[in-house]
Amino acid sequence: MIIIPSIDIKEGKVVRLIQGNPDKEIISIPNPEQVAVMWKEKGAKLVHVVDIDAAFGKENQTKIIEKVIKSGPKATVGGGIRDFKTAELYIKMGAYGIVISTMFFENKKDFSKLQENYPDKIILALDFDEQFNISIRGWQNKVTLKLNDKSQIEKLHLDKVKGFLFTTVFRDGTSKGVATEHFRIISEVFKITETKDEKKDERIFIASGGINSYDDLKFLKNLGFWGAVVGRAFYEGKINIFEI
Repeated sequence: MIIIPSIDIKEGKVVRLIQGNPDKEIISIPNPEQVAVMWKEKGAKLVHVVDIDAAFGKENQTKIIEKVIKSGPKATVGGGIRDFKTAELYIKMGAYGIVISTMFFENKKDFSKLQENYPDKIILALDFDEQFNISIRGWQNKVTLKLNDKSQIEKLHLDKVKGFLFTTVFRDGTSKGVATEHFRIISEVFKITETKDEKKDERIFIASGGINSYDDLKFLKNLGFWGAVVGRAFYEGKINIFEI
């Protein structure tokens, strides 16, 4: 399993937020490009870049993200990507994957177009609360879909995507550790039985939210997750490995 540093960008800086709340910054670092270079030099194989401003409907950080993509390791990019044009822009910049959430639920036309043209670039983000309700639009709105309901998930026909990113909104940025029971249930619903290998064209599964220790990482690996996104624990030095 690979461990993926998160680079959340807000107003030109790398930040860490508590549960996605833009008013609760706990880390603020200037120059995201240099942060990306730092992770590359430390040995990261992949970084997860999030445009916080775009996620909340503000001016996007596209120019900064382009520098991050070109300077750092391979990068997944998410945050406010709600139409085909924006997704394609990041793909042409060289993004390893495009993290989609709101577009999937609110803009089926563009999502279908993205599937037709770039199915190997789509990572569907399913961000959920303690009751497994999925949130979109910067985690401000909920959709009528529960992540632990097998019948609902099966009806979505989630094919033609590279993989999935599951984030526990209620743990993100809190350092409280992985939500073990939630991820155990997700592994059952999505039949995550073994670590996927992108080289074999298998869908990949990534976990995120509150991951704070080696034990958290080991737990997720044992469930079969391909990757884990880590934010605060990396920046505070609690985790310093990029593969397990």
